[in-house]
Amino acid sequence: MTATHGVTEDDLRRWVRLAGRAPSAHNTQPWSVRVVDGRIEVGVVPGRMLCAGDPSSRDLLLALGAWVESAVVVAAADGVGLDVTPTPVLDRLDDLPVRGPADPAHAVLVLRPTASPAATPFTPADVRERRVNRGPLLPAPDLRAGAPELPAWLRMLQVDDPAMRRLVRLGTAWTASRPAVAAELVRWLRLSPAHPRYTRDGMTDRMLQLPAWAARVAAPLTRRPALHDAALRVAGLVGRAVEAVDRTRPLPPPPAPGAPLDGPQHLVLVAQTRGVHSATETLDARLGLPPADVVEAGRALQRTWLHAHRAGLAVAPHSEVVDSPHAVAALRRRLGLRRSQVALAVFSVGRPTVPAPVSPRLTDETA
Repeated sequence: MTATHGVTEDDLRRWVRLAGRAPSAHNTQPWSVRVVDGRIEVGVVPGRMLCAGDPSSRDLLLALGAWVESAVVVAAADGVGLDVTPTPVLDRLDDLPVRGPADPAHAVLVLRPTASPAATPFTPADVRERRVNRGPLLPAPDLRAGAPELPAWLRMLQVDDPAMRRLVRLGTAWTASRPAVAAELVRWLRLSPAHPRYTRDGMTDRMLQLPAWAARVAAPLTRRPALHDAALRVAGLVGRAVEAVDRTRPLPPPPAPGAPLDGPQHLVLVAQTRGVHSATETLDARLGLPPADVVEAGRALQRTWLHAHRAGLAVAPHSEVVDSPHAVAALRRRLGLRRSQVALAVFSVGRPTVPAPVSPRLTDETA
């Protein structure tokens, strides 16, 4: 069957498969995509949402944006544009069930082919080969130099390394000390090739760059209920102790102005909420932004990460910093953010010391 502008449905399915390489928190791949009558419908899989760790749906919306941008890049290589239209369901994510498959009748985004391809410097190979790298990262030039321009309501700010180290520790402690959040994280760990979903989704031992001995020790903790529950209790005790200390301490003093980086650069994607849309839309949104704008921010973030890939750099996300109320409050103070500004994403970027492994994708099975 032929779709609009001479695009076949086989073309659409090929774009969908490659867009499946988009990043998502915990590699949950929360999207469900259908090709219907010459268009692409993107839904949400409730069972792949992080209900405990992402109650505002921030990570979900950013992931949807990354998926859309990936699809736009792939389509542009074929000389085709994609018109992206949010549906009313996008504003009602809280109405979705907490588990189960996607409802085909409740797409959140619809993408239709157009005759005007996006003017993008990126290629399908960039989408395919981009990686998150959780290994050591070395200093590199400022990623913001030469990066794709952000929408006027987004900014990319830098946070210093001493502060970032404390913020990551505080965010990690928050995750460990919240049983539901920690248990949700553990459910997405795949620390042994014996795990039945090792090649499909989640975070593998190779992705996390765990030493072989550490993966062997930790893998049973994710699979055996008795060990799993005991490990979560211990992690909770440690997390609460670390959090109790770090939340009351001021951040370390920043380096002297102009001091060279001795490690990766740490960046924060910040949105200006005032004036983006109507006051009603802003007040109705948990993040202070309409969901469609968070999707747009996800597209911008993916462009930034693709730019890093093309520059030979690697990115390591730190969503735990934004998840923790104490960490994000300290981050806001460090950056001098106003009430109308929202930190959407935190990540480190630098030159990788080892290649990043390929993360599994559900769409790999249909490639």
